[in-house]
This record gives sequence, structure tokens and C-alpha cells, in this order.
Amino acid sequence: MFRTTLFLLSFASLPAAAQPIVGGVVNAADYTAAVAPGSLIAVFGSGLAASTSSASTTPLPTSIERTSVEVNGQAIPLFFVSAGQINGQMPFGLSGTVAVRVRTALGLSPAVNLAVSPSAPRLFTKTMDGKGDPILVHGADWSMVTAASPAQAGEFVILFLTGLGAVSPAIPAGTPGGDNAANGPLNQVAAGAVTVTFGGKAATVVFAGLAPGFAGLYQINFQVPEAATGGTVVVATRDGATSDTTALAAPSRVTVSVVAEQTVGAQKFGSSSKLNVAWGAPAYTVDHYEVTASESLQGTVVTSSGKTLSATLIGLKAATAYAVTVKACADAPCRQSGAGSPVSGTTATEYWQLKGTGNTTAGLSKIVSDGNVRISATRFGPEAGAVTANRIQLYYGPMGSRLQALSTAITNAPTSATDPASYLSFTGSGIRTGLITPSPAAPLVEKVATGQGVPMSSGKVRLFFEAQGADRKTRIYSIDSVDGFTGQDFNSGSATTCSTTADYSTGGGCSFTPLIGVEGDSTRANAKIPNARQHKVGFPTQTDWRWDGAAGTFLVFTTDRITGCAIGGMNHGYAVWDGAQWNVQYAADGCPKLFLNVQAAFPMHVGGSRYKLYYGDPSITTGKGSSNLPFLGPKKLIYSDGTASGALDRVDFEDWERQSFARDVAFLWPNGDKLNDAAEGYIDDYHFLAPTGNLDLQVMYLAITNGTEVPFGSVAVLLNP
Repeated sequence: MFRTTLFLLSFASLPAAAQPIVGGVVNAADYTAAVAPGSLIAVFGSGLAASTSSASTTPLPTSIERTSVEVNGQAIPLFFVSAGQINGQMPFGLSGTVAVRVRTALGLSPAVNLAVSPSAPRLFTKTMDGKGDPILVHGADWSMVTAASPAQAGEFVILFLTGLGAVSPAIPAGTPGGDNAANGPLNQVAAGAVTVTFGGKAATVVFAGLAPGFAGLYQINFQVPEAATGGTVVVATRDGATSDTTALAAPSRVTVSVVAEQTVGAQKFGSSSKLNVAWGAPAYTVDHYEVTASESLQGTVVTSSGKTLSATLIGLKAATAYAVTVKACADAPCRQSGAGSPVSGTTATEYWQLKGTGNTTAGLSKIVSDGNVRISATRFGPEAGAVTANRIQLYYGPMGSRLQALSTAITNAPTSATDPASYLSFTGSGIRTGLITPSPAAPLVEKVATGQGVPMSSGKVRLFFEAQGADRKTRIYSIDSVDGFTGQDFNSGSATTCSTTADYSTGGGCSFTPLIGVEGDSTRANAKIPNARQHKVGFPTQTDWRWDGAAGTFLVFTTDRITGCAIGGMNHGYAVWDGAQWNVQYAADGCPKLFLNVQAAFPMHVGGSRYKLYYGDPSITTGKGSSNLPFLGPKKLIYSDGTASGALDRVDFEDWERQSFARDVAFLWPNGDKLNDAAEGYIDDYHFLAPTGNLDLQVMYLAITNGTEVPFGSVAVLLNP
């Protein structure tokens, strides 16, 4: 017959904060990051719960006092909640890296990544901190094994721990272990999956599994071996995990340095997304090294592993401080390792250099001879067909047209990183392609404005465009090309442009779909939105140059001033595609979720569910002239990580960094001088792109003016990717 004893954990209670913040996730035995399916865990942070409370029933609840912990979006069973600590049980069936977040009545925390191993045995100790003697009881009378009452050779003892992983028969997390009675059959780990040494000698294991009557607590019943020396207990599992956490010496002389440092004009800087790390080897034989860099703004982590004494970390955020740790692993599973204190390193600000000559707009290169504003660029891959394969196509507003238009221009050669002209020079079509403002106006299209061409996996280009209607309100629409990936003709009739009132009217050749409407509309209306314009779609261009239409893609758009929600005149709303339509995201107060004081926001995919967002801050007017030309202020940069809210296949508004974390973006003239506030403020209608699909080459297509001249299309290149 098996019995168990209740285990107690030490809990902290801190004042609640407005938004939950997760500081770390560890197992509840020795408070390290060793976690397995079914493990008991402790989540530390701030604002985790409004009050202190414990579960009173089993199966354990997945919410206590409106607080829940989500692992990859699944709420897990909870024992206890407080402002500073939550205790729960990991679900069974997990593996690899998972995203952990806390949800309360006041909000959702950014996610913290946690590595889950098949097993991770960790012993509960008498001091309840994983240190010192384990909780070990005599099987005969359940008294504690102590120095005064030691375990004797041949007797059976019981050890309590967590992290042994899967059991059979399987049960849901939060359910008490079976007892061969009312709670069902015993839940055991696989035969032979666990071994125990006691005093350096192998012990005979008679039971290893969930402790009867308790959720998440494991016990091992074993026989004390003959000739054991001392009472040290080590548990090992068949997949190589061990409870022996003896730390090895750390790598020495860890340094973090910039990558590819360069000097342009008076500016000196290194890479904006990479850092070099180097270290000295410890005295023991090392199987491999693991390098981890973490930042505190969102808690994102970048890792690298290898056998050499240096590593280059890539995919970092620009102008961001990282804490870098190097761990030396003595074996492939890294069961024994040594790691020192983190070393700090900071990536450089992004430096973009305009192309041309000199230090005024007069010397800048023009990407297309008649390019004015409303610049957008689309990259096509090799499957696109003869016209656009491996080329860049602009959707832009041409100069010299009596009616506002959205036309096309294409590069003169297939894109090559070694041939700048292949991505910096375009030939325009004038107003012979694309969309043209009709005269007289159509009911929904009085004026055509900004657009963005998105190649679809279905073999066509979907042109997202804004148009002002007869009611003087602006909405966002889409229209699909009729010439496949050529993406220049959107008229199903004989004409190659959409230009007449009939084209844009019901039954016309240019059938478009409303996407983001305004308050009061009969179709796709959105409460409190007075106008929807100057939009950009964020889709995973690093995965494929085509969008597959999958749910989770997002769109940012200008909303203008919203009474009761935003004071400033330039703000951006946020919509997410659900596979059928775009849904504007709203806050609990009924206001749309907004990026405040943001103009011309543009999202650029950098891999996985990670994006960066560039925007102008028009609330900063330093350098603004007296003309009516748009002045966007300095350019800012924030990042998103879809894992922050736990959904790996989508990017929600909450996945973005706070705007208070925004970094400056630096711009240089062709001669290396830095643009002043006035010159930078007049950069507008930009589109960021990796022309070859590789982030080592990033280009910014833009409209620019000196504040008095007519804006024109130009280009800048990121000097320090």
C-alpha cells in the first residue's frame, strides 16, 4: 500500500500591479528552470493576482481569483495565486520551448519562453528550496529520515520529487494521482525509466510515479542498498536527465563586442542586429557551449550553440541592451554545466543612408522619373512569371497626372545584391496601369490614394488601397489583379486601368472589396473610426514572398483623431485577419487599440512571428517649416514578438513593445552628414523591403521634400543590418 505526505511550498506576496509581468518560471522544488511535462512550477513576477488565494478542490482549477497561467495558450491547473507568485502544474504532452503568460482581470502579460524536457527530476528538500537533504521517509512508519534516524540497508524508503514526466495510465494535469482505489489505478512512469543511487550505490526501485492523492507530486519507493556510504540521493531518467545539479566551472573571460564596426562621416557604429561573444574554455572537457542573450523590454531571448570559443548572435533588436550568458555543457543533453554571470552588450542604432550625392535633396537619386508620393514596393520571387520574376515593383503616385493615381513601376533587371541598380532604379508606366481617380467620381471612389501590392499564393496580386468616397470619408479596400503576378491590370474588361465611374461602380470591370469601413457604414463598419487610410499589411515575407491568406496577418492604418479615445490627430488602428475578414481590435473601454501620435507606420517582417514597425512621430515638430507639406517628425522603431501573447501564428496589438520603448532611427545624406530634424521630418510614404529576401540587404523606398519643393521618390539603404 502506498501513502504520501503533503508538501509545503514557500510563497511570496507582493503588491499587485496594473498589468501582470512575468519575471521567471521555474520548477517548485529547487527553483531552477528544469521543467518537464507534469512538473510543479512557480511563476514569479508582479501584478500576477489581485489577492492571495489557494485552490480548495481537486481536480485543480485553471483560474483562481480571475488569474490564470497560459502555456502556449492553454490554461493550466493552479494551486495558489498571489501578486508576486503563482504555483501550478505544467500540462502533460508538452515538449520543446513553450510560451508562458499570466492573464488577470487587468490584462495579459508578455510571454516568457520556457524549455520543457521529457523529464527533469528535482527533489523536494527539508528546507523547501532544493538545497540540503531531500524529503525522505521510512516506508515502515512514514517518519522522516534524519541523522538521528538514518535509512538502513535493506529497508524501503520513499522519496518525493517533481519532473518525472509522462505516466501510465495518462491523466490530465491537475488530477490527483491514482491510489488503486477511489482515485483509480496507480500512475507510474515506464518500467526501467528511473534509476536511483543512494550513497553512491544503485538502489532497487519498486515504484516511480505520481504520489497517490496528489496532483503533480511524484514519489519513488526504493530499497536502500547494502554498503551505501552516506545518504546522498541521485535520481536519473532513461533520457539522460538527473537530479544531480552540481555546477561546473563557468567559461572565463566572457566578452561581448560589436560586429562589423564602420565609420561613415562623423558617425561610428556596428551592426544593429548582431553581437560577437567570445570566452575562455574551462578546465574540463566541454561537449558544447550555449549562448543566451535576453533583453528586458519584452523578455525576448536569442540563443546560439556550438563547439568553438566564440559566437555571433543574430536576429537581435536594434539599439537594445542584452544580458549575455555563456554556458559550458559537459555532455550533449547538458545535464552538467557551468555558467557565469551575464555580461552586457548593446546593439547599434539603425543607420540609413540616402542614395545620390551631397547633403541636400537636390543631389538625391530618383528611383523613378515621375515618382511623387504614395510609395509602396513589392518583391516577386522566381515563380512570378516573365514580367516580374525576381524583380521589385512599385505602386506609387506619379507626377504630372491631372487625376490622383496609383500606378506601377518595375526594376530594369532581376534583383541581385551585387548590382545596386537592380533594386534602386525603376521604369514607370505613367498612368497606363493601376488605379486612377474617376471623373466624375464614383459613389465609393472619389479619390484614389495610398496602395500596397501583396502577391497571393493563389497566383495574383491583391492591391490594398484607400479611397475617399463621396461622403468625404476614407476607407480601405482591396482589388485582385487580372494579369496574375504581373500585378499591373486590375480591370476585368478590355481596359488596362481602372479609371472610369463605371469601372468603380456595381457591375463594373474593377470589382473591389471593402475591408476597413468607418462608423455608420452598412458594410464592414467600425465603431469610432472616422477615417481609415494610409494602411500597411504585415505578412511573413521572410517565410515566402507570397501571402497564403492565413489567419493571423495584421494591418495598421491611420485613424485620425478619435473623440474620447485619442487627442492627437495622427494615430494608428490595428486589425487582424481571421481568414475571412479584417477585425479591428478594441480595448475594454470601447476605443480602438491605437498607436498614439503615429504617422505612416510600416511593419517589416524579420522572421517567425517577429516584426519591426517604423513610424513618424508628428507630435515632435522641431524643424517643421511653414508649408502645408506633411511633416512626420523623427522616425521611430519598435518591435513585436507574436509569442508575447502566446499565439505563435499571429501578431496581436499586445505583442508590440510599448511606444515608450521606441528607438530613434538615424539617417545620413549621401556624403555621410547626418540629417537634421527638418530633413528627417519631411521623409514620408516609405516602404521597407529586403530586395533579395535576405535581411543583410534592407532598402527603404521613400518620398522626400525639403519642405518647399514637390515631394519625389528616392531611396535609402541600411548600412548596418
